[in-house]
Amino acid sequence: MAPPHPAPPDPAPPHAKESGAEQSRAESTAAESAAAKPAAAKPAAAEPGAAKPTAAKPAATPPAAIPARPKARSLPPAGAATRQRAVAALFLALLSLFGLLGLNNLQRGVYIAAFALVAAALAVWLGGTSISRARRGGTMSPRASVTAIAIGAIGVLLSGLLLVGFAAFGKQVATYTQCLSGANTIAAQQACKDQLVHAVEGRASGR
Repeated sequence: MAPPHPAPPDPAPPHAKESGAEQSRAESTAAESAAAKPAAAKPAAAEPGAAKPTAAKPAATPPAAIPARPKARSLPPAGAATRQRAVAALFLALLSLFGLLGLNNLQRGVYIAAFALVAAALAVWLGGTSISRARRGGTMSPRASVTAIAIGAIGVLLSGLLLVGFAAFGKQVATYTQCLSGANTIAAQQACKDQLVHAVEGRASGR
């Protein structure tokens, strides 16, 4: 009697085949994605001829604006009284200076020098007060006042030196003027001058 044939294996159910196919499809997708990740993570090599990217330079800041200087406030002109005072000071200063320059008579030299000293001192005082009044009033200083002060200061200096000379050598000057009054020739006048020089030198040396 022949042995019985073994029974054939049961065919796999349809849902088992489908799950196996899905499993193999998922494995292939996972392998593809794993292979694509290193390629994506690796940066692309720069081409030889391509220019290297440069970092963006920061925008230049504009220079700070320089504040404009305030314009000097122009002062109004001085009042009429202040200008008249400055003009009077200038007149006195010029009068003092011309009086000293025109001094040719030694007999009257003392009086001329004294008058020039007083006139020059008044000119300096009037010029100074006109400037101070203009400053207190917030106006411009008259130009004549500055000129009067400068000329008046010169007049004070010259007239003061003359008065000192007359005080120190008054006797010699008086003798010289008397000599000149009687000198009718150039030689006589020159002799009077020489006499004055010797007298002044003797006075200065204490003889």
